[in-house]
Amino acid sequence: MNFRIKTLTLVFKRSTEVIQFDRISYFFGQMGAGKSSIAQLIDYCLGGDLDLTPAFQQEFVAAALLINVNGTETTIDRQRGSDNVVAVWGESGNENTLLLPARVAGGEVLAGTDVEVLSDFIFYIAGITPPRVRKSKSSEDSALVRLSLRDYLWYCYLDQDTIDSSFFNLEIEANNFKRLKSRDVLRSILGYHQEAVAQLESELLRVRDLKNQMRSGAVLLRETLTNNGITSQEETKEKVEQLGRNLDDVRKRISSLQFEVKRTDVPHIVDSLKDEGRQLARDIDATREGIEALNQLIDTNAAHLNEIKSLKIKYQRGLSARYVLSNVQFESCPRCAQTLPARPVGVCPVCDQNEPTAETSKIDVALIQRDADSRISELAEILQNYELQVKQLYRSYDEQLARKRLVDGKITEEMKRYDSAYLATILEFERRRFELEQMISGLNRSVLLFKKVDEQLARADQLEVKEKGIRESLKEARIAAEKDVQNIRKLERYFLDYLIQAGVPGIQNEDKVNVSTSTFLPLVAPNGGDDVAVTSFSNLSSGGKKVLFKCCFSLAIHRLAVETKASLPNFLIIDSPMKNISERENEDAFRQFHNLVYKLATTDLANTQFILIDKEYCEPDESLDLYVLTRHMTPNNDEFPPLISYYRGH
Repeated sequence: MNFRIKTLTLVFKRSTEVIQFDRISYFFGQMGAGKSSIAQLIDYCLGGDLDLTPAFQQEFVAAALLINVNGTETTIDRQRGSDNVVAVWGESGNENTLLLPARVAGGEVLAGTDVEVLSDFIFYIAGITPPRVRKSKSSEDSALVRLSLRDYLWYCYLDQDTIDSSFFNLEIEANNFKRLKSRDVLRSILGYHQEAVAQLESELLRVRDLKNQMRSGAVLLRETLTNNGITSQEETKEKVEQLGRNLDDVRKRISSLQFEVKRTDVPHIVDSLKDEGRQLARDIDATREGIEALNQLIDTNAAHLNEIKSLKIKYQRGLSARYVLSNVQFESCPRCAQTLPARPVGVCPVCDQNEPTAETSKIDVALIQRDADSRISELAEILQNYELQVKQLYRSYDEQLARKRLVDGKITEEMKRYDSAYLATILEFERRRFELEQMISGLNRSVLLFKKVDEQLARADQLEVKEKGIRESLKEARIAAEKDVQNIRKLERYFLDYLIQAGVPGIQNEDKVNVSTSTFLPLVAPNGGDDVAVTSFSNLSSGGKKVLFKCCFSLAIHRLAVETKASLPNFLIIDSPMKNISERENEDAFRQFHNLVYKLATTDLANTQFILIDKEYCEPDESLDLYVLTRHMTPNNDEFPPLISYYRGH
């Protein structure tokens, strides 16, 4: 999996820190500066847990990791203490956003993709189907579960706390669940989950699920039938035949009664009443529409009348104001307070327009008053007429409703009288006929359900036979894959080579490495030596040796993963490779290990991203022409600030 870490954005209470990464990034400096926290926060964004230091307890808010997975750029945002992450991916301006659990699945969160947690999402955007392994290694019938990104990250993130105390959870003292998962990861890298095995596992899962669905569905149907008193298909068919005979008798009796019942002329009366009722309904609708139309006219004219009255009042107020102001001698402008210029006689001193004559003003006022009063009177008369018409229509409407109720009552009464003789004699038989037909229909459906049960059980038996065949084929495919020791021999060679190049004390060119295909724990034995005299992670004499032993095995795993095209993310974070090793007292080991990493970064692991964290920085040899992004960090020096740039404390 081509996995690139590009930036880590950390939100603190008083600042936001953006940490850049290159293909090789090196963070070094004094303890307490937050170097290891960088690696822990990357892991936190990828679903890991986070132990908060005192500084982070006080200041940390959230983290966002920008990654590129097989060409898809994605931001994973996780708030402090949250069990969920927010993933944003896609082209700029057309991004997709998804809230999903960091670790614990709660159902599909991205429709049609089987994505339930962050690990599934990473595999989804990478376009990779994660390998499936048996949940229980002791049962061939165990359910198949997907390997998680978290399982792979044991080989991608060597954290400071466990770099010298745990060997990828493979040791016998490790948690059993983690140990089995770690072995599954190595099987996938070694090619034991090759394409043929993956296809058979997928087919086995599909057939097993289908078989269980068929069998459980058949059992549920049979239990349902039994609970309803239906025990067998033969018994049900006998009941259907008996009920059929009873139904024939009832139908004959109904036919006989239909000939005996005498009909009266009542239908003619009912028909005429129905005609009258329909006509009344039409009249009622027409009256209602007329009332609505008149009310609308009343509202419109009333509004018009009120508008005219309002305009008349406004005009009178304006007229009064004009009379009041006509005798005022303005010397200054009432708006801007500037002195007004001299005006000719008959011209307004304020607006410079000819003043109307008194005679003209009186004529205009009288004319407007008469016109307004005339219109008001006309509208008032119209409204009075409309209101009178509405009252008449309401009376007519009430009369029509009363007549309609009377006609409906007569129809009901006549129909009762019309049907009474017929219903009294035939209703019971009709009810019985309906009951028998329903019973026969239900029993016929039960017969079909019995057939369905038999078909599903037969199909389940066929699938069980197919499942056994697939299981045998899968077993043979796994054995064949594990017999191919080519990759495990490569792993042994790479591991020994890296131990020697790293200068691990006590390891010789003549030694041999053996990696067990069952435990995958590497043992280093002297050539021709006693089987008891072997070196393993657990019996190494110092913590420094354990660190180098584990780092070299991880490098070998990454190289093999490149060759087998495994799903292992191609980044490696090593936090404190010189833990328990003095860079000055063990300068050769310090340089030899870093030279090994730098050399691999330019050759066999040229596409792998390295993030190194340690006390001291070791520069690559100039001949390698290798760029390393470095950051020197101290807890108190502003020139080389800590992770939380403003924080000074524990």
